[in-house]
Amino acid sequence: MDRYIGIDAHSASCTIAVVGPTGRRISSQVIETNGKSLVGAVGAVPGTRHIIFEEGNLATWMYELLSPLGKESVVVGFSKKRRGPKSDAIDAFGLSESLRIGSFENQVYKKVGEFADLAELARPKSTGSFMY
Repeated sequence: MDRYIGIDAHSASCTIAVVGPTGRRISSQVIETNGKSLVGAVGAVPGTRHIIFEEGNLATWMYELLSPLGKESVVVGFSKKRRGPKSDAIDAFGLSESLRIGSFENQVYKKVGEFADLAELARPKSTGSFMY
């Protein structure tokens, strides 16, 4: 059975929301932002996992960490601001639902390690002294 997992990630904690194939909200939980906790929480969701989260400082790390656990992993750009109440759980369930019905607009594709060489080449090298 398909499970759609939305993750609202922050540096200290992540909110994980799970939606079933009919749109029924199955569960949500707040976990510490670390690899072991994320892998444990997402890996504990039974069925075929579809994972979605927003682009941000943690996106590359999360994609590389979680993509092996799901049938698909989707990274999306930040969504337009909504009116009404806002919380991490509402955001995570919104992401889950958008993946379930295919309504996300701005998917960002991140292939594991795709830009690692470029990032290393662009990293400033410290020489220990400065020349003016």
